[in-house]
Amino acid sequence: MQPVDVAKRIAARRRSPYTEVHWVPRTAEHAMEPLARQEYAVAGRELGERDWATIDPMLVRISKGVRHRFTGAMYFWQRTRSHVWCESQEERWEVLWLDYGGQVERLWAQPMAVAFGHGSPLAGYWHIPDLLAQFTDGSYGLFDVRPAERIDDRARQQFSETAKLCETLGWHYRVLTGHDPLATQNLNCLSASRHARCIPAPEVESLILDAAHDGKSRGELCRIASPDCPPLACAWVDNLAWRRLLHLDLSAVFSSDTVFTTSERVLEGRAS
Repeated sequence: MQPVDVAKRIAARRRSPYTEVHWVPRTAEHAMEPLARQEYAVAGRELGERDWATIDPMLVRISKGVRHRFTGAMYFWQRTRSHVWCESQEERWEVLWLDYGGQVERLWAQPMAVAFGHGSPLAGYWHIPDLLAQFTDGSYGLFDVRPAERIDDRARQQFSETAKLCETLGWHYRVLTGHDPLATQNLNCLSASRHARCIPAPEVESLILDAAHDGKSRGELCRIASPDCPPLACAWVDNLAWRRLLHLDLSAVFSSDTVFTTSERVLEGRAS
């Protein structure tokens, strides 16, 4: 399991007429140095096509801390068995939803600084995107996290220029603006069972999915999966929901009466 490294601050940017990307690669010979080697390149398709999983960019900004209304957190990303640093609780919730979505293979927090060039209305300024993602299809993308009510004209301009950068790199880009609070808290409850240790045995998984074909409450499924000790099956049922094998209404109150239904993709897979 890899811990989060101490943040490495990016030095003052180079003077350049072009938009540049600055980052600190994670390498065995530099990872323990207090001032690891900083690299940069002019934004272009060649840069976007580099193997960023091998570069493994390190955190490049030190958090502003609680006094700036940010409460940091770490999220365990099971696919890489490493932690993702979240500068705020809003970032943690968005990382939770990205994990649940299943389309992101790997995630880096505050991985690079973008220094805008002369052709940009933000020339002379720089921006550190919140997240870099490698998707399951091998492509890359940047995410910024900002609650919808806090997006002002300056933020919109910054996000617009970052979107142009990603278009140049051949990457995806999206601003994550939040989700329904109740749905997020329900998803947070399910996430406790996202770990591999909560995956039911194949025969138990089939039993639960068959029972939920036309919809059954969480309590009923637990009793079916483990008649002698129903609470034991809660993690199994919730794990199937986290893996989107079972469908539920996340916008409703989550309890033992919550109805779980076998997802369409499971039914289609069995039919074929």
